[in-house]
Amino acid sequence: MPRPSPTATLRGLRARRYGWLCEQATGWLLWLRGWDLAGRNLRFGRFELDLLAIRGDELRLVEVKARAPGAWVGADAALTFHQRLRLQTALRDYLARTPWPGRVTFQRVSWAGWRWRFHPPERWGRIR
Repeated sequence: MPRPSPTATLRGLRARRYGWLCEQATGWLLWLRGWDLAGRNLRFGRFELDLLAIRGDELRLVEVKARAPGAWVGADAALTFHQRLRLQTALRDYLARTPWPGRVTFQRVSWAGWRWRFHPPERWGRIR
């Protein structure tokens, strides 16, 4: 397998760092909105949950999508059907280990540059 060019490697490092910064900033924004973080980057096999937040009796899975301005696919459209299924599988695994008696919701947060957008939350009550 050919090695990636140094430019591609640097671009990948920058993208991962930018994604990490956006996840950190999203955690702070959630905290400012009254949410407590219960987990960050939780791994279940090959699946990962970006952020788990709690407010009252609600557990919210937050998926952070970050894209540079002018990217081919914007962060708003970056969550595919198959990624959504993987998130549901990972959340099911989490809830099997740590039962949650209250509501379970899902929310996407998309970043383009340093502008963020909280998409409307979705109820995932049947996930259990």
